This record gives sequence, structure tokens and C-alpha cells, in this order.
Amino acid sequence: MARVVVLVDNEPGEGLQNRWGFSAYVETDEWRALFDADTDPEALEHNAEALGIDFSSLDFAVLSHFHYDHVGGFPYVGKAAPGLKVYTPLEEGRLRSWGLEPSPCERSGQVAPNAWIVGPLRVGIPEQALAFRTPRGLVLLVGCSHPGVASLAEEALKVAGGPLHAVIGGYHSPPLGELDRLAGLAELICPMHCSGSRAREYVRSRYPEKFLAGRTGTVFEF
Repeated sequence: MARVVVLVDNEPGEGLQNRWGFSAYVETDEWRALFDADTDPEALEHNAEALGIDFSSLDFAVLSHFHYDHVGGFPYVGKAAPGLKVYTPLEEGRLRSWGLEPSPCERSGQVAPNAWIVGPLRVGIPEQALAFRTPRGLVLLVGCSHPGVASLAEEALKVAGGPLHAVIGGYHSPPLGELDRLAGLAELICPMHCSGSRAREYVRSRYPEKFLAGRTGTVFEF
């Protein structure tokens, strides 16, 4: 079993707060993790409580990259889960000042049973992703995909093996050719956050069998 709960996304969910940012909770039979922490600690706290997510039960967190719409909510995480290990793409003192334990990653590798850090890849700002294995195949969570969402997907397949079932998160207004590359790698494509309406509509129309919609409050079960 694996479950992904979108805590915060640009697109609103009923009864929840939305911001320009991204955060997702991941639960498997073996561990619980937070991927990114949105922009606003108050929105993250409100939505986690509304969705029944207890941050004190987290085993670890992953920060994709150090842009504020992904790191901004970590002050709340530090209060709810003091001392939590956060896998980061480089050292950053703010996390420690918020009561968290940053663990910088230099390369892709396994961090928990059936879970891998992918990257960091360095095209502009260093960025990493989280891949985990489900009964349906590998699921990849991405923050903004500055190095390219297809490049992160290819790295995930290298480090964890296939098949790649789903890629969920921000694609950073990708060129359409990047989405075509991704369609050749993944069974399901879920462009959220910074992906843009052009990317969503392209995938929906060109690859309807692969398109997966998501917003604040969406729950994916694998």
C-alpha cells in the first residue's frame, strides 16, 4: 500500500487553504514522509489538521529545492515534529534553526525501504525528487523540476528501476517536447503546482489515458 495526500497546491480544494507552492504527505506500509512544505506554515498546519495528517508520526522529510514555495512551511514542521530528518539538496542553516535535522544529499540513493532520493541534479538550482515503489510500480514526486521532469524521471529509473507508474508534482512550465519524453517513460502524468495550464491541457488532450488530475486535498492510492 502507498498513499499520497496533496497537502497544498496552487489549485484549491474544498475547505482547505491553497497557496502558490507544493507539499505532499506520503504513507506506505513501512514509513511516513513529507515531501516539500509549501509557502505558508499556517496553510500547511490548517490543511494537515483538516486532512487528518499527524506530523509527529513522520519518519523523514524531503526538500526538493530551496525556493520559498517549497521550504516556507518548515517552521511548522519543526514544531510538530522536532528533530525530524530532512533530506536536502545542499546544506541550509534555516532548517536547523527551525528545529529540524538537515541531511544534505550529494547523489541519488536509497533512504528507506523502497524509497530513494533522486538527484540532486544540477541544472541551475540543485533539485532532487522522491521515488518510492508501489504494487503498481515506481511513483516519483517532483517539486519544480528545474532540471527537467523527464531528466528526473530517467534518473529515478536508473537508481530504482522500472516500471515508472506515476510522476506527480511541479513541472515548471515545460516545453511540450519534455512532456513527450515523459510520456515515453511514465504510465501516468500528473502536472501540478508550477506546471501551468498549457502543460496540463497538452497532456490531457495528447495523452488522455496518462493524464492524472490533482489539487489541494487530492488523495492518490497505489
